[in-house]
Amino acid sequence: MNLLRCDHVHLITANVEETVRWYCRFFGATITFEGSFRGSTVRYLAMGGMNFIVFGALAGEAAPRPGTTGPKYGVDHLGLAVCDLDAAVAELRAGGVRVLEGPLEVRPGLRIAYVEGPDQIRIELSERT
Repeated sequence: MNLLRCDHVHLITANVEETVRWYCRFFGATITFEGSFRGSTVRYLAMGGMNFIVFGALAGEAAPRPGTTGPKYGVDHLGLAVCDLDAAVAELRAGGVRVLEGPLEVRPGLRIAYVEGPDQIRIELSERT
């Protein structure tokens, strides 16, 4: 088997343009592709060395239901590394982003906080020392 690496994260959203603006504003994402796929607007984002694909419901599909902020089967949250957790949380909070939990130390050398992204996606911010 070839060595695997993460190629992309795929986000389905109720509002593509609003979600793209949010990730660009708060996490410095840049748009690398704009197009459409099966009736939905599609945006590709580059963020922190990863690719994010953002689009809404496809033609003929029911609209996705918003995520939940609690545990669930499947993907629970998106994890992003930051250098200064306190500064990152303060900046996000000042921008109106809802902080769900933390900052807190989960073990020596690891502090985390959870914030809420578009469509109630939980985003974990991690600071490793």
